[in-house]
Amino acid sequence: MSFRHIGASFALIAALAGAAGSARAQEDADQALSGRHKAFSSPQHFDAEVRISPFKPDVDGDPALHGATPYAQAFGTGPRILFGLEFDWQALRIPHFGTIGPGVAVGYTAISGLAQFTQPHGPNMTTTSGETTSLNIYPFDGMAVLRVDALWREVGIPLEPYLKAGIGWSLWRASNTLGTSVYVDPTTNKSVSGTGGSIGTHFALGLGFNLNVLDQYAAKGFDEAMGVNNTYLFAEWTREDLLGLGIQSDPLRVGGTSWTFGLSFEF
Repeated sequence: MSFRHIGASFALIAALAGAAGSARAQEDADQALSGRHKAFSSPQHFDAEVRISPFKPDVDGDPALHGATPYAQAFGTGPRILFGLEFDWQALRIPHFGTIGPGVAVGYTAISGLAQFTQPHGPNMTTTSGETTSLNIYPFDGMAVLRVDALWREVGIPLEPYLKAGIGWSLWRASNTLGTSVYVDPTTNKSVSGTGGSIGTHFALGLGFNLNVLDQYAAKGFDEAMGVNNTYLFAEWTREDLLGLGIQSDPLRVGGTSWTFGLSFEF
């Protein structure tokens, strides 16, 4: 066989390999550009969330206040920003439906305003002082989390509805410029420190939008580099009723209803 024939054979093999590679690349492109979920190679067992919400505690909703609004008088009626983190274990996969497992969350918000006081002499009027009063709240939640991800995994619809239910516990601290506030009960003459904790129920409904659909090439690279299978932008309605669960008497109602927004990462 001549060198010319050998060269022609190598050229033919290279052309066939190039055609196969082009066909494979085109197939990958078609799958990536389609709206359907592409199963990535890394396993998926967990979900982590970064959360932010406008929040107002239900302090003034306590019937024991008989219509008084000490929170509104001290801090106004507008919401404050609550920051949070959550970590869920997707312990069990339900075929053709989704996942279920335990989750934990922690948050923080700080609320402050100028203290209000009633003049001891003259007309019974409330006056604003130059002293700052603050309320810091640290929510902790333990819950069961049910996520319906079959819409994305099997149908190609980039939505994930989910449900959370469990127990909420919030530590709180009321303070002024001089430090932790102390309240003297006029009926018992006992001092009550402005720190405590409130326990109750936690419930949430949410919907996530899978950002992988916007760029599956980038999503695949994120999975290969960091092990993140899916990234969601989510909105969530959250309700915490911190009424004591029958084991606390008259806890400070630092729970409430809020809309929460954020990013979640499944890995």
